[in-house]
Amino acid sequence: MHVVHDSILIYSAIPDEFSIKKYDLFNHREIDKIKIKTDDHKESFFYSDRGLVAANDSFIVYSYVFKKQIDIYNISDLKLKKRIIGKSQLEGIAVGDFENSIYQYISIIAKEKYFYALYQGNKAENNHDCIIEVYDYDGNPIIKYDFDIIPFLFEVDEKNQFIYGFNNNYENFLLIYKLN
Repeated sequence: MHVVHDSILIYSAIPDEFSIKKYDLFNHREIDKIKIKTDDHKESFFYSDRGLVAANDSFIVYSYVFKKQIDIYNISDLKLKKRIIGKSQLEGIAVGDFENSIYQYISIIAKEKYFYALYQGNKAENNHDCIIEVYDYDGNPIIKYDFDIIPFLFEVDEKNQFIYGFNNNYENFLLIYKLN
């Protein structure tokens, strides 16, 4: 969930409803939504268009869990601004099999200047090769960061140029990386 413009809530309604919703907190009403396509099977976790949502005051970013794809929407009208598509791995979905499915994006953060997407591109147990891909809001790639210890949970401080992260295998440590 993300609060933008001090009173607008942006959130993923998944799994109950496959959509990204824009909700007015002052007037207690839904303003608009982006519908997400569902598949024919009943396993919503494994829907090919399932993804993660991040937002700032200008844009909503939706990264796909099972596709190498990121969609950028304007926050004002929820219109698709840009779609970033890489080599798709849809054949990597093993419905009902968490360990053998191939995961693409597993986390995303939208900041003022850039958005940061944690890309896995392989099975759950092979997550040692994760990278953070950085893009501007026109969809241009800026830089990629790889890590000795992957910050599965992370926050970005663009002003001071740091990534702060956490990895459950090193739970007594706060990971700090200087941005280039």
